[in-house]
Amino acid sequence: MTPEIKKCADNLLIQSVTLKNLYVNLRDDMDSEDFDDSCLEHSQELKGLKMFKSLETEEGKWLYRLYTVIGIRFVSHEDFESENSNDSIEPVLEIKSEFVAQYESSCELSEEEVNQFGQQHVFYHVWPYWREVLQSSCARLGITPIVISPLRV
Repeated sequence: MTPEIKKCADNLLIQSVTLKNLYVNLRDDMDSEDFDDSCLEHSQELKGLKMFKSLETEEGKWLYRLYTVIGIRFVSHEDFESENSNDSIEPVLEIKSEFVAQYESSCELSEEEVNQFGQQHVFYHVWPYWREVLQSSCARLGITPIVISPLRV
């Protein structure tokens, strides 16, 4: 663990995780009855820190809001094998979310420290929410829930 990440881990206390944005799309030419395990063969995942904001409170503490993006999409065998760019691929199923993880700290942290923490460790707090969103979105679509493993940091 780098000194920057250790400083963040020692000082940042999680306050909340909220869903900011959710995109769920089952391809137009597919109904939920047509969706089966063969549709899950070729997945592409997305996980990253979008940005963060910080502000000092009246009590002299610091609030940090880390904006994360997590998603998964499943593409057809033909799209997976083709050399088309990702922009021209229409996924069979795509679920993407943005979460905001809010932390409190008794000291100010540098941009580099927060960015390093946000590239990895913020997902420890966000991942359970992502797993629930993924599974409940599948249930709402009427397809078998996609189960992903707990995150190990």
